[in-house]
Amino acid sequence: MNCIIDSQKSKVVLLVFLLSFLLPFSSAQAGQQLENPEKTTQQSTSILGAKKINPTTVEISLSGNQILTLDFYGDNIFRAFQDNEGGIIREPQAIPAAQILVEQPRKKVTKLDLSINNEQILITTAKIKIELNKQNSLLKITDLTSNRITVETISPIQFEPRKTTLTLKENPQEYFYGGGVQNGRFSHKGKVISIENQNSWTDGGVASPTPFYWSTNGYGIMWYTFKKGKYDFGSEKEGVVKLFHETNYLDVFFMINNDAIALLNDFYQLTGNPVLLPKFGFYQGHLNAYNRDYWKEDEKGILFEDGKRYKESQKDNGGIKESLNGEKNNYQFSARAVIDRYKKHDMPLGWLLPNDGYGAGYGQTETLDGNIQNLKKLGDYARQQGVEIGLWTQSDLHPKPEISALLQRDIVKEVRDAGVRILKTDVAWVGAGYSFGLNGVADVGHIMPYYGNDSRPFIISLDGWAGTQRYAGIWSGDQTGGVWEYIRFHIPTYIGSGLSGQPNITSDMDGIFGGKNPVINTRDFQWKTFTPMQLNMDGWGANEKYPHALGEPATSINRWYLKLKSEIMPYTYSIAKQAVDGMPMIRAMFLEYPNKYTFGKATQYQFLYGPYFLIAPIYQTTQADEKGNDIRNGIYLPEGTWIDYFTGNKYAGNCILNNFSAPLWKLPVFVKNGAIIPLTNPNNNISEINKNIRIYELYPSGHSSFTEYDDDGTTQAYLTGQGASTFIESDVDSKNNVTITIHPAKGDFNGFVKNKETEFRINVTTHPKKVTAKIGKNKVKLMQVNTKEDFRKLQNVFFYDAAPNLNQFATPGSDFAKEIITKNPQLLVRLASSDITTEPTILNIEGFVFEPTDQYRINTGHLSAPKALITEENTEAYTLKPTWNKIENADFYEIAFNDMLYTTIQNTELLFEDLKAETPYCFKIRAANKDGYSDWTEFSATTKSNPLEFALPEIISETSAENQGGQRINKLFDYDENNTWHTKYGVNSVPFTLTMDLKTINELDKFHYLPRIDAGNGTILKGSVSYSMDKENWTEAGNFEWARNNETKIFSFTNHPTARYIRLNITSALGGYGSGRELYVFKVPGTESYRPGDINNDRLIDMNDFTSYMNYTGLRYGDADFEGYVSNGDINRNGLIDAYDISVVATQLKGGVQTTKDDKVAGTIKLSTTKQNYNKDELIEVQAKGSNLHAVNALSFAIPYNQQDYEFVGVQLQNMKEMENLTNDRLHSNGQKALYPTFVNLGNKETLEGNTNLFILKFKAKRKVRFNLKVLDGILVDKNLHTYKF
Repeated sequence: MNCIIDSQKSKVVLLVFLLSFLLPFSSAQAGQQLENPEKTTQQSTSILGAKKINPTTVEISLSGNQILTLDFYGDNIFRAFQDNEGGIIREPQAIPAAQILVEQPRKKVTKLDLSINNEQILITTAKIKIELNKQNSLLKITDLTSNRITVETISPIQFEPRKTTLTLKENPQEYFYGGGVQNGRFSHKGKVISIENQNSWTDGGVASPTPFYWSTNGYGIMWYTFKKGKYDFGSEKEGVVKLFHETNYLDVFFMINNDAIALLNDFYQLTGNPVLLPKFGFYQGHLNAYNRDYWKEDEKGILFEDGKRYKESQKDNGGIKESLNGEKNNYQFSARAVIDRYKKHDMPLGWLLPNDGYGAGYGQTETLDGNIQNLKKLGDYARQQGVEIGLWTQSDLHPKPEISALLQRDIVKEVRDAGVRILKTDVAWVGAGYSFGLNGVADVGHIMPYYGNDSRPFIISLDGWAGTQRYAGIWSGDQTGGVWEYIRFHIPTYIGSGLSGQPNITSDMDGIFGGKNPVINTRDFQWKTFTPMQLNMDGWGANEKYPHALGEPATSINRWYLKLKSEIMPYTYSIAKQAVDGMPMIRAMFLEYPNKYTFGKATQYQFLYGPYFLIAPIYQTTQADEKGNDIRNGIYLPEGTWIDYFTGNKYAGNCILNNFSAPLWKLPVFVKNGAIIPLTNPNNNISEINKNIRIYELYPSGHSSFTEYDDDGTTQAYLTGQGASTFIESDVDSKNNVTITIHPAKGDFNGFVKNKETEFRINVTTHPKKVTAKIGKNKVKLMQVNTKEDFRKLQNVFFYDAAPNLNQFATPGSDFAKEIITKNPQLLVRLASSDITTEPTILNIEGFVFEPTDQYRINTGHLSAPKALITEENTEAYTLKPTWNKIENADFYEIAFNDMLYTTIQNTELLFEDLKAETPYCFKIRAANKDGYSDWTEFSATTKSNPLEFALPEIISETSAENQGGQRINKLFDYDENNTWHTKYGVNSVPFTLTMDLKTINELDKFHYLPRIDAGNGTILKGSVSYSMDKENWTEAGNFEWARNNETKIFSFTNHPTARYIRLNITSALGGYGSGRELYVFKVPGTESYRPGDINNDRLIDMNDFTSYMNYTGLRYGDADFEGYVSNGDINRNGLIDAYDISVVATQLKGGVQTTKDDKVAGTIKLSTTKQNYNKDELIEVQAKGSNLHAVNALSFAIPYNQQDYEFVGVQLQNMKEMENLTNDRLHSNGQKALYPTFVNLGNKETLEGNTNLFILKFKAKRKVRFNLKVLDGILVDKNLHTYKF
């Protein structure tokens, strides 16, 4: 058997939205050959001449009066510009104005030579050579430092009215990275990525795209545009990279360099270095709206400090309204109480965002200035507790007089007067255009330092682009927690963000939605300890989003990891500074250990946190018990020695660990032997950091070093070099003597403490022979102490801690507090305070030993070779699971596969995933124990094919013809080819219709119809196909005419339409019947299905979707946050989130609805007032009355009004039964105010019937008015989703 070497599955994952469609390449493009230029829509372009028009620019004349301009921004970076409409080189269009490039993006061009011969144009700088073929204008770029071709076009640039395409050669061993936040992905070889803000926040979606990628071949490309695009890295055709943006001219930067960091720095030269977050930003933040919601007593609600349970509502439910400062006798529902709560539970908290802008604001006074003062009071209190405040927003940053005080914003006063230091932009505020988001974060990036005493901005944006990184970090959007998928897809997402030039990425802790799963909650807190930021997005989930919300042991474990995050702050801050200069904090394994295993996605579920920590999150259930204790498989350890950070167990690298024990408290964290880790005291915020001591934990091995960086952590002064660096070295000689040298700190900054104590934590396994220390040339007299208490109290002492207990932060009295969790011994050394800027601090250890016992090798004795096989049931298209017999005396097993060693396998089976279909694979297996290994046993298997990979499941269908009992239409869609559907015997059914509900919306590729084996009665012969989104409006897809035989019949959909329903209009079938074994409907390969109503795109219909609908009720097409995320929820496609859209979800919740054929909605709603003329401040009561209502399960309508005339006060319910009140008073992006009375039954509730008063809408007249408001977009909905408009 010939075995495959590359086991990486090549599968394109593209999220397809409700209204989106793929932009297919032409058939000519699809048939291209690498050795020949592609056919394009234009004639082949030749080069007529070239000239140097200034010291940095070459202009190339092309046939057809075209000009290609190459403008050099340094010796290795140039811009290629070509506009065949005659436009000159220019900035991309941006409304509002925004700058992708920094003010000074250029470096000196030391050399620029141009030469021309009969065949080509040669342009040479000090670092690169560009060759342009005069006959066909194809381009080659050579890196002169390595003398190899890095970029090569294989067809002329293709210009179309709304698209420009660049086609490059892909090399077999070339890998591609970048593109921004490509959810669930970081390595793009063989895939397509969208450079488009899809506002899709789950796997396969794109939230913050970046029009930049780079290749391991030594080049990077940034398209200089704000237009959306798509990059194909060998997906359509192997060996071809195809890039396009929706622009009619070319404007691209080429960067040529030898490694990832150099290319990232080239990107930063153009667009700006990433911002260094303020120190408080690395701590957990808490976000909610504390000026909007109501809390009403409910036995199923959240327990508060008064001993009662309350349920939260965004609408007035008769409960207690919250506030920022408790000024309404509601302290436990205030933002201040959140700060107190963290303090009470001893939980770290760095910052608080008390509003979200969605009708919340930050004060309940009549003026903006009054509300600013309310915000300031909260800020003053928060800062006293060491917590900074900020705002998150959907609205404009600057005041608009036509907007009510509640929703007014004034970023200058917020920063200057209230002390705001954080801004989080939401999807609504960012808007549809990428320049909008960049414009906004740039605005705040300038305002915050100017009006905030040089404060360093802490901005978190949703919709990033090239250049965002110089102002803001990003977060990945709204997702559902409490499920493993939330952790799984975020790991490669974070890795990919760093590889795209945006190292500052975050996501909500355990999701904004969902929750209530303590195991997943704990696992999320664990791995995000080793990420830049943490957001607790409260108020939307199944539980409150506090780290203590789910009780023990989650509370104790979460506290432990939050404290650990605070302890490693000096390390984190140092690698954050490294990220400013190119190397991300969260590092793909290949950045430090490049090889064929790490370049692909094999290591997508682990990462390096700086140079020394390797993090392997628990992202799925593998072998968990009822308490969440589990194992982790597939941990790749690179070459070298790695140490379990929590136990001290040592592992040889260049292998893949399996069955790694991960009890609930334990995140798999490995530290590289030789590590030097700066620490500080555990704390809850930066005000609690002890600046008078520096702490270093070390794992001495050979020679190692680390540079610790520090600055004031709060201002922009670091940009002018105001910071301090400390270089630390560790050396172990041939006699196992250790010398640790802390060199004098270099640099200075405001608040720098020069005199510090120094503490060392040296990981050992035995007591060393001798410990000495020096400050410069002066010896320090060290004294050994026998207790940790004495060590903490005294100076110039050392202590041998034989069994450090890691469980230091458990809740007192909890069961978890009783657990003793120990790691390897440590030598602790504490030196008295000294000036750290003048002399080196040197620690010498004689007789250093760190040799932990091998916990895996216990048994001895003979080992026979295992007998392994892969059975039929353990063989799938993309997975193989070998099993083998248990070997006597074996401690574990090892499998050699694809040039990698899978080790420490303690079970007798192991699953191999992400394989290729229909591919042979070879394995070797052996047993291991303390004495050595058994012989190898070879075995092999071939993966199955998967012809139904893109077939749609769960199709339900109906026919206009009656079906035979026992052979009903569901038999045609049950994935069982051994049974048959048949229409009723003895009854002529033709013509008839067969209608399929796919249950999801898909891009349709084709369907396969499998006739009866004997091609007998009912075999379909002729008819037509149509498709629909709503089952009412149908579009013809074409006709079919099939031969009478038992071969599979295939109908292909031209142009891949998007639809939920398919209808076969059958006009001819054998014997006048209908029959068949199976019918498979296929979506376009690689695309995603969308479930109507799944507005959160988590592939579920649940209360999370209903919560989102509640917030977006009344949103219209044209509103800034409508497109993408929200527009997917506009199921009836009327450009408005209304009662119909919400009913699609509500009718599926709480057990669903019970319907009958008579439940057809009818009736109307009429509005009336007692008079027409009202004086200023007079209350206007608008009576809503139902007339001849029948089967009304939901209703909504719009009342636009002038906010200079009216102020909405509230809704008084009368006879609405159990309907949920989702009424929204909305300010649209165009400045129009409108009230959207909206009521929906949740689950199977009683409908509205007859003639009755329903509710009263209350307005206040803001001046003398004549009431003449009109109803728009009125809709009644029944349980069957039939509608009546009024």
